[in-house]
Amino acid sequence: MKKPYPEYDIPKRSIKDRVLSQRPSALIIEGLLVLVAVVVTIGFLTPATPVEDKSDVVAELEAIIAAQEAALQEAAEAIAQAAEAAAVPKAFLSASAAKNMAWSSLSNEEYRSAIALYDALIAEGEGDLQTIFARGYAYSMIDEHALAAQDYTTVLQQEPDNLAPLNNRCWAYSEIGQYDLALADCNKLMSLAPEADYPYLNRGIVYEQMGDMGAAMRDYVEWIKRIKTNVIRNDNLAWEGSLEVPMSEGIVYIFPFTASADQEIVVSAISSQRDLDADPLVLILDPDGLPLTANDDTGEWWDSHVEFRAPVSGEYAVVMTHAGGSTEGRVEVSFDVSGMFTLGNDGARFKADAYRALMSGDYTVALENFRRALNLNRHDAEAMNWMGVTYRYMGEYDASISHISTAMQLDESYSLPYLSRGITYEEMGQPEVSAADYYRYAMMNRNRTLFHAELEGDSNFELPMREGWVYSVPFDAKRGQRLDIAVDTVEPGFVDPLIILIGPEGQALIGDDDISRSEYDSVISDYEVAESGQYTLVISHAEGGSNGTLNVDIDVTAPAPMSVAKFDGYGCGH
Repeated sequence: MKKPYPEYDIPKRSIKDRVLSQRPSALIIEGLLVLVAVVVTIGFLTPATPVEDKSDVVAELEAIIAAQEAALQEAAEAIAQAAEAAAVPKAFLSASAAKNMAWSSLSNEEYRSAIALYDALIAEGEGDLQTIFARGYAYSMIDEHALAAQDYTTVLQQEPDNLAPLNNRCWAYSEIGQYDLALADCNKLMSLAPEADYPYLNRGIVYEQMGDMGAAMRDYVEWIKRIKTNVIRNDNLAWEGSLEVPMSEGIVYIFPFTASADQEIVVSAISSQRDLDADPLVLILDPDGLPLTANDDTGEWWDSHVEFRAPVSGEYAVVMTHAGGSTEGRVEVSFDVSGMFTLGNDGARFKADAYRALMSGDYTVALENFRRALNLNRHDAEAMNWMGVTYRYMGEYDASISHISTAMQLDESYSLPYLSRGITYEEMGQPEVSAADYYRYAMMNRNRTLFHAELEGDSNFELPMREGWVYSVPFDAKRGQRLDIAVDTVEPGFVDPLIILIGPEGQALIGDDDISRSEYDSVISDYEVAESGQYTLVISHAEGGSNGTLNVDIDVTAPAPMSVAKFDGYGCGH
């Protein structure tokens, strides 16, 4: 049976109460846009007086604003434009227009331009709390955290319970090493918003920067429990060494792996889409399911990197989700283990080497290493099953069936061989035997049965899927009708669907796991109904993934009309 991870297995909707910024990012410093400061500081903050025709000035100002983008690439151009801007007439812009320009700069990530505008507004007495907060945010985004903290403090002096500046000041204080002040802000956030999730992430980051990993991991675990909406277990990381997975809000991945005491483990999670730049958070669980170590950010980007030495032998797990910087994008998770394997765990090493060889198509090496694992433990059902799978990849079906069937005898509670043998029989063109194995696999892994309303004719619908769920979908069919059934996964999340068609007498008729080795969707195409009655489509999942949503499409084609020979007046029926 798969090891449960109760802290992370039950999805819960995240709380949609985030504020303007959880953690402003560190960006490349822009060119010095001093021209905007010149424009707004020449006394224009008084209310604008009516003018007859300023179209030429408006055109000039628009040209200046357009030139600001080029100034980001070359500071010399910005200085030249600043000289031109000095000629803009006094009292041309109102405070309202200046604020709009500043907000536009902020939205376009032109932070220094925004700061110049906010400076002028504040100098002219137009600095309301929103303006001061926005300038603090802009300071944070260019890593001027001390100045950001000052602006947030100014806002909090008048609005001490305002969550946004309190949240952002916590982060700013942590960036300048004022950890006690940062913790005080995080703790106050929790008292003001006890149901919120982001204070736990922020406080965990502060504790990690302080070196208090125990406290940091407790807060990271609480963050994960509060934001998770979809938990996806993937058992392939330890075998393949590197996986790229999609990240979106609320997704939590669990990657189990086996390690021996004193082995050195390195795990990294790197955003592979820099235009989206997902912000991964990595947590390591020990064999008891307790947090061992974690990391939010390492290096220049928001990537995570963890190095540790396994304290004991056993099954560990990488828990990977997102932090507060960005929730969208693709993340490459890499795993590497080094050091001596202890006696009794050499079998795990041989199986890991064999699986990597199998995935790379080196079947000879795969068989050799599975045999080594079996030489150490002839009752190793896992090695026996995968040896059978290797033979199937080689097209040696008799040897495949023999080894997989032996794995069933070695461990009667081990469900994977039924899936492996079902796939083999399907490739051999024996659909009923294959479907029986698929059905046995689904029943052995089942922890919940869900019944769908009876279908009538063609149908298309979605079903949520979780670990161990099995759906029973009844429908009536008539002899001669043809069925086309397609089940595929819907993002976010990922499900490896498994489908089995059950006949009126309760017999498994046909099933499907994967379209191919690279396509995980399931299809039953052009199946002719042999007898009229009630059929049942059983829908579950295979080993590739179990958490997400499935799209189910069922097409029923009426039987072709029976052709009758035309009577021509001859013959006596003999």
